[in-house]
Amino acid sequence: MKTLVLFDIDGTLVLTGRAGVRALERALTEVCGRADMLADVAIAGRTDRAIITEALASGGFAFTEPTYRAVRDRYCGYLEGEVRADTPHPKLVLPGVVSALEQLRPLEAEGTVSVGLLTGNFVRGAEIKLGHFDLWTRFRFGAFGDGHVDRRDLVPVAIDAAAQAGEGIFAPEQIVIIGDTPADVDCAHAHGARAVAVATGTYSVEQLRATGAEVVVPDLSDWNAAWQGVYPFRPHR
Repeated sequence: MKTLVLFDIDGTLVLTGRAGVRALERALTEVCGRADMLADVAIAGRTDRAIITEALASGGFAFTEPTYRAVRDRYCGYLEGEVRADTPHPKLVLPGVVSALEQLRPLEAEGTVSVGLLTGNFVRGAEIKLGHFDLWTRFRFGAFGDGHVDRRDLVPVAIDAAAQAGEGIFAPEQIVIIGDTPADVDCAHAHGARAVAVATGTYSVEQLRATGAEVVVPDLSDWNAAWQGVYPFRPHR
């Protein structure tokens, strides 16, 4: 049975030195005229649309589509420069990522695996972040956070994106979601998919184990161990 493997970006594939936070703070300040609007807003595991929605509400601003689009467009405009900027925060492709993607290539070639993205990033934001590390072209399709607040809603989007890319039709139970937050695990389990949780973001191995993820690893360096925990595929119960 063919398996759809979906990777999160921030904290799972790469760290961008908090470029996204800086770019979004700049965009919100420019559009709303108020600084520090992200101070009390949770970031990890959420869609960009959800983050902006909460930031506007916490700042006392009504959410409208024109306001949202203005913040989004300015954010994407600032992001590339922020990704390139010097920063004391880590900026790298995370351990084991390149090797894991390379080990998936033969399975893609034989038609037993399809690889895509499931991320809260805007499409353009994902392109900028992964493009900085020469990883964007590795993924032909994905589900992104442009139009959705709830991360769970991205699973049907990913299924449709895979079909449009010619990868076939996947039932949710054929999906493996790889991410670094409890939200990634919740997203997978809400649809009967399986989750590989990696402790390369802000959550520890212990915290991720508490989510019930099928596989929890410190990072993707031991890809074989992580992959054997979810393949051959058995649906989440």
